[in-house]
Amino acid sequence: MQQTPGYQRFFAELKRRHVFRVMAVYGIVGFVLIQLVDLAVPAFLLPDWTYRLVALFLLLGFPVAIVLAWALEMTPEGVRRTTAASPGELTEIISAPASKRWPAGVLALLGMTALLAGAWYVGRRSAPAATDRQATGSQVAEAPGAASVAVLPFEIRAKEGDEDAVIFSEGMHDDVLTQLSKIESLKVISRTTMARYAHTDLSIPQIASQLGVATVLEGGIQRSGARVRVNVQLIKAATDEHLWAETYDEELSAANIFAIQSDLARKIAGALQAALTPETEARLEVRPTESLAAFDLYARARHILGGARGNAREGLLEAQGLLEQAIEADSTYAQAWYLLATAHFELWYRAHAPAEEALPEAWEAVDRALALDPDLAEAHARRGRLLMVDLRYEEAEAEYVRALELNPSSAEALGGYSNLLADLSRYDEAVAAARRAVELDPLSPGRRVGLANRLAWARQWPEVVAESRKMIEMEPENTMGYYHLGLGQAMLGQQTEAIAAYREACALDPSDAYLPAALAWAYAHAGMADSALAVLEAVPAQGPMLKEIAIVYGELGDLDTAYEYLDRVAAEDPGILGELRSDPTADSLRADPRWKPLLGKVGLE
Repeated sequence: MQQTPGYQRFFAELKRRHVFRVMAVYGIVGFVLIQLVDLAVPAFLLPDWTYRLVALFLLLGFPVAIVLAWALEMTPEGVRRTTAASPGELTEIISAPASKRWPAGVLALLGMTALLAGAWYVGRRSAPAATDRQATGSQVAEAPGAASVAVLPFEIRAKEGDEDAVIFSEGMHDDVLTQLSKIESLKVISRTTMARYAHTDLSIPQIASQLGVATVLEGGIQRSGARVRVNVQLIKAATDEHLWAETYDEELSAANIFAIQSDLARKIAGALQAALTPETEARLEVRPTESLAAFDLYARARHILGGARGNAREGLLEAQGLLEQAIEADSTYAQAWYLLATAHFELWYRAHAPAEEALPEAWEAVDRALALDPDLAEAHARRGRLLMVDLRYEEAEAEYVRALELNPSSAEALGGYSNLLADLSRYDEAVAAARRAVELDPLSPGRRVGLANRLAWARQWPEVVAESRKMIEMEPENTMGYYHLGLGQAMLGQQTEAIAAYREACALDPSDAYLPAALAWAYAHAGMADSALAVLEAVPAQGPMLKEIAIVYGELGDLDTAYEYLDRVAAEDPGILGELRSDPTADSLRADPRWKPLLGKVGLE
């Protein structure tokens, strides 16, 4: 009688003991569990090591499940050791048709494949490439260095609904971040991102892991009558231990407020062994104003400009009025002059005021700011932006470089510099600067708008769409997210989707003149001329909107009308043409023989 090969008897025994079935079920359930974890980690802001922990348990549990399946079996009486096979059981399994023998093995193979695929996915998911890390909001591009800090919004110890206390606390938080970002060897996460951690339930290690920093500063602030009390503690994220703690209880005065901010910056630098040059030490000692009233007015204006009202005409005018009052209280307050320049510039840029009215005021204010404080980084960055409008790019670049020397962790200055680099067609540098700004302010929609814009100028359309979706996921009512999503989709030939994205943006903010202009361009790009012209009627024909109107007519093929508007731009607002050179939506204008003479007229060719 022919002896049955040993391997056949072994596999028959595996089938009899249901090992194949356990392998299949374990692998498939493990794969499903990994997918559920993949959804849960970002939804509940769990640390990235959650992926690896789940995968480790699943892989370690796999051989345990096989051993248990071999040794034990389920019976009506409960779990018991598997009994030895009777003489005919294995023979019956071996002699069964292939259609009955193979499915169990195939299912087991599929289960193991699913489990291994899930483990491989976890490896990729928990250790993304450097470029991916740069592009996500929950993780930055490099491992946290020792000299890196995130400053949580201060806990406000005041009555609920006390707006004055909120604004004062925001102002203190912003100024502490500004002081810290002056320290060249210190990485500091920017205010916009940190504001999203107000009232968070996350632990310090979780916050640090998401932001890529080694330390976190937390504390509280109370302004009561004639006194201010601030208590803070610096925590090492890796061990959740306190590096130091400090309490300030001072008479409420501008001098004491700034003294507290400077002392905090020095002590944090000392605790993190961040080098302080004599120049930086001197900048930390600067007291911007001796007037508490001026500081309060400035803080109110900054609150408006940093919020949703900062794009609307009414909000900008209110901020302008507050800053003028601050300057009346202290005409030497350089930061108030700088912010006043910003308000005037935004009134022009948002098409709320003509260039001849707003830009000279912006120039006067920024020059006053720098005359009072030549080391005010924000003012250098604002002057750089104004020089771009004057098409003086070499001088503008020098201003941005100086701003970043004075404040290396300024995401705002990096964003402005990336804009300049894009206008100069230095796209790789522009995208790199924008990514660095996102790294310093990863949860800021504004920084991601800048990155999406630089990617668009570089014609990287799939990346534009991906970045825009991240913006919308982060902030569902972000109009610029829909704006850039529409642009990317239109350039990829997805005209219906692009129009829908622009319509959503217009519905979210009817006051932003750029949005109907963009919708009109999308209609024109899709060949829907009547719709484009109907929407274009809502766009004011002044300031930067002249360029947008010209672009729509160019897309419609009406180049004569387009160049009529561009001639107005050259005469009334020539600085707008700097942006036009690299704008991908202006491609329809470039082949016209009037293109180069137009740019030459303002010194761009």
